[in-house]
Order: sequence, then C-alpha cells, then structure tokens
Amino acid sequence: MKHTPAMTFPVVFLTLIIKLPNLNFSILGLSIYEVLFVLLIPLLIDAPQIFLKGFILLCVKSTTIPNGHKKTQPLVSIIIPAHNEGDYIENTLESVLEDPYPNKEVIVVDDGSTDTTHVKAMMYADNLKVRVIRREKASGTKARAVNYGYVFTKGEIIIVIDGDTLIERGAVEKITELLCKHDDIIAVSGNVRVVNKVNLLTRLQAYEYLCSMELGRRWQSLFSGILVIPGAFGAFRKEVFESLGRMHPDTITEDFDLTVMLQKVKKRLVFAPEAVAWTHVPEDWRSWVRQRVRWAVGQIQVYRKHLNILFRRRYGLFGLFIVPNSIFMDVVALILRFTWGIYILASYTFGTLPKIALIIFAFYVFLEFFTIIMAAALTPRKEDVKYAILAPIMVIFYRPLYSVVRLWAYLNAILGRKARW
Repeated sequence: MKHTPAMTFPVVFLTLIIKLPNLNFSILGLSIYEVLFVLLIPLLIDAPQIFLKGFILLCVKSTTIPNGHKKTQPLVSIIIPAHNEGDYIENTLESVLEDPYPNKEVIVVDDGSTDTTHVKAMMYADNLKVRVIRREKASGTKARAVNYGYVFTKGEIIIVIDGDTLIERGAVEKITELLCKHDDIIAVSGNVRVVNKVNLLTRLQAYEYLCSMELGRRWQSLFSGILVIPGAFGAFRKEVFESLGRMHPDTITEDFDLTVMLQKVKKRLVFAPEAVAWTHVPEDWRSWVRQRVRWAVGQIQVYRKHLNILFRRRYGLFGLFIVPNSIFMDVVALILRFTWGIYILASYTFGTLPKIALIIFAFYVFLEFFTIIMAAALTPRKEDVKYAILAPIMVIFYRPLYSVVRLWAYLNAILGRKARW
C-alpha cells in the first residue's frame, strides 16, 4: 500500500513503537522509552496536527477558489469603527481611499473617542466617498459601533476594517472578487499581518500572525471552515449580515461570533491570502495580556452561545471537525499540557529535569521550524519569515506565557468577569 504524505507521521511513529525492543541507545542519558514518555503529549497531540496540516497544505499549495462568472464591480461599503484611534485613523483612511477599487463608500464610526479621532477623520469628510459619524458616548462594544455605521451603508458588500489597520492597494478587489464570482460564498477573510514591528513583542506577534493565523485560515478554508473572519479586515454579503440581525453585542469577540453565525447559514466562507491588511498590535506586555484575555474570554462566550453547532451533521465539517478540534486544541489540550507538565515535575529528580526540559524544548523548536517552512512556502508576503530566528523564544517563553494567560482568562470566563473592547 502506498502511503500518502498525511499518513507518513503515524506510520513512522507506529513503526518506531514496534521496533522499540531493538532500540538500546539513549538521549542525554535517558532511554528511548523515557524520551517517548516525556514527549507523549506533543507526539500524540501537537505533532500530528502540525504535520497533517503542513503536508496537505503543501500538496494543495493554494486555497484559491476556481474562477466563476465575474459580475460587475458592486458598490462596497467599508465600515471603520474607531475608538481612540487618533494616532492611526489618518493612515487607515489614506490606505482605503488610495485603493483603486472604484465603486466604494467609506463610513467612519467615531465611537465616543476622547482623543483626536473625530477631528482627524473629519479632515476627509469633504471627500464624497467618506462619511464620518460620531457617537458622543462610547457604545462599549465594537459590534454596536459597526451596527451603527451599517445603518448608513448602501453597498451590496460590507467590509469591516479596524481603525488602526492599513490595507494594501488592490486589497478591496481581492477580498470582494470571490463574492462577486461565486453566489454560494457569503464571507471572505482577509490576510491580516503586523505592521508595527518595533520591538521584541511585536516581532513575536508578527511571527505568530504568519505561522498561526495565516496558516490556520489556509487550512480551514480548504473545508470552508473559517473559524474567525478577523474584525481587522473581513467582507460579507449585506443581505446575509442583515438576516442574522447584524453583529451581536452579547460577546466581546464579535468577529468570532459573527463568523459562527455565518457558518450556520451553510454557505461557503473562504480565505483570500492575497488580500493583505497590516494592523497594529500591542507594543507592551500589559496591553498584550489584556488583548489576549479578551480574546480567550470571548472565545468561551462564543462556544457557550453556539454549543448547538457541535457534532451536528447539518453544519458539515465545520460542526463535525473544525469547531470540536478548535475546542480540543485550545482548551482540552491546554489543560492536558499543564497536567502532564506537573506530572513530569513530580516524577523525576531535580537533576534529571533539565535534560527533560531540553528534550521537550528541542522537539517543539523542531515543530516551530517545520511550521515556518510551511508558512514561507505558502505566504504571499514573505518579509516576516526572517523572524524564524525567534522560534526558540516562542517555544521557551511566548507560547508558555500565552498558555498561562489563556488559563487565567478561561477562569475569568467561568467566574463571569467581563473584559471590554
């Protein structure tokens, strides 16, 4: 029987297990049995996920949807919700207005900003394509800000762009063309990357956006299983958005919530890797922790709200595989890793633990480099590939810290504590 690339890892792993009695060598003084024991969780959970996704994506090489019948360029309504984005709103508007897509309108929603957002946005109000709307009192949620701007839209397609995000020239055409060519596609995710690479934290996030978010959306798009159309840059059909009751303010991750609601329509949601936007990410650790806590709390809120999608055949692979796998990897596997780590600490002597830590570290670095190779082969913008040098820091510091933050956030969600936009 000929093995496909997707079968390679489990076949090699099983072969290794079968031949274990004949393996007498050691690694750092630990037998092969002990090495496999301490690597049990990454071997059973992390490695199969990474290798399977990587090999399939390399075989497919593209998430491009086959060409359909292209319609004329419809009117596109671009909503830019902004709360205290005075430092960025001008550049955001410039990037949108410089985009060559001809048939567009821009609605800026100043959601109760206390800085210069309104003043700077009003500088563009003379442009016939721009309308600036101000709420004197902040709504407190991005969903309400988007919904407020939606009232003034006239386009067939709605695009939402964050007030601190820049889009590349041609990005509007690239994110809308699939909606124009295929009637069964109702929403498209843009490719969001990091623009403010000014320190170690922002460079680590640039690495993360390339390796985790872009690759993740490529994988999900193969099955029309996009999990999150990012609020920083996403497009969807106006009629479908309206039929869902617009954005719901009952979660703090409104983009995730809206995406799951769109998936329930049982049409296609896809990723447009060439539709690139560049967003600002937190530049200090306190802001980063606050953002990630908000994401994780919102994630739990959405899972609770949409439990009826789990393992339901009517929602296809999204309900049967994508969402359950996401919950398993984000929540269950996270708890398993911590539990296993505590068990390892309690099972070995103080002198042996550094060797175990080195083996685990080396294995995860190997997985990181495999991932960055996949990302480098597939991404349309390769400038962030250079941050592969940060892989050891990702393994030894960034990802463990993020795991702690997520556990803390999940606890907050269970206790009902709120996180704000």
